[in-house]
Amino acid sequence: MSIKFAVHPLFLVLVCILIYMGQFWLLLAYLVTILLHELAHAVVAYRFGYKLNLITLMPHGASISGSNVYFNYRDEIWIAIAGPLFNVLLATVGVALWWVFPTTYAYTDYFVWANIVTAVVNCLPIYPLDGGRVLLALLSIKKTRNSAQKIVRVLGISLSAGLIVGFVVTTFFVPNYTLLMFGGFLFVTSILEDKTSHYTRVSTISDKIQRINKGIKIRDVAVPCDTTLYKLFRETSPNTITQFTVLGDDLSVIGHIDEQELERLLLVYPATATLRTVM
Repeated sequence: MSIKFAVHPLFLVLVCILIYMGQFWLLLAYLVTILLHELAHAVVAYRFGYKLNLITLMPHGASISGSNVYFNYRDEIWIAIAGPLFNVLLATVGVALWWVFPTTYAYTDYFVWANIVTAVVNCLPIYPLDGGRVLLALLSIKKTRNSAQKIVRVLGISLSAGLIVGFVVTTFFVPNYTLLMFGGFLFVTSILEDKTSHYTRVSTISDKIQRINKGIKIRDVAVPCDTTLYKLFRETSPNTITQFTVLGDDLSVIGHIDEQELERLLLVYPATATLRTVM
């Protein structure tokens, strides 16, 4: 599993500001924390048969994405909660070290608090935070994806507006600019699609229906029955319609699967399920 990294220009600006303010160690603690958080998503996704391999450092933290990602909604929930759960684990280990070796507090306090804050913030039910992803996946099980996205968007706008109102309240005491920046970012991402946080089901059929008038080549592929649904999906191409012939151990034909059937199976079974299991 290989991971690539990208850096948003505004992230570099934020780094310079924090270093100028003398917050280098706090910056380092949060940087390590968010990278471990995103790597937890990637590892769990890999174990479920998916590929998230691009981490982009953003002013608000980081996002992870992949190409041709096709999540079963239940898998999406587990992948989303992996990040916060790993932060909780790291914070617990850090506190345990304080208890056993009190001298470690001076070296790990920033890191432990960074993990606690990252876990709590990411549990907010606002997309693209992990809590919002879980809520979107849960709603998608019962509703259409578009309906689920509308509900999550309205909730995200409402909660982010609440954070901005919270900042206004703090101006009467001690202004909390973190609430303003965080609420503003979430408000914008709730209205506009954040393409750097691509982490959702992708349908190949809908795009091809729109292009059928121009003609699309049909491709036949023979695969063994131990092939996983995820590997089958990776064989599809936006430029062709792929039909799969499933072969048994003795190369006898077990059956045929087209792309529509593949999409249906991916909604019912985990992506790691083999064709031997589902057929």
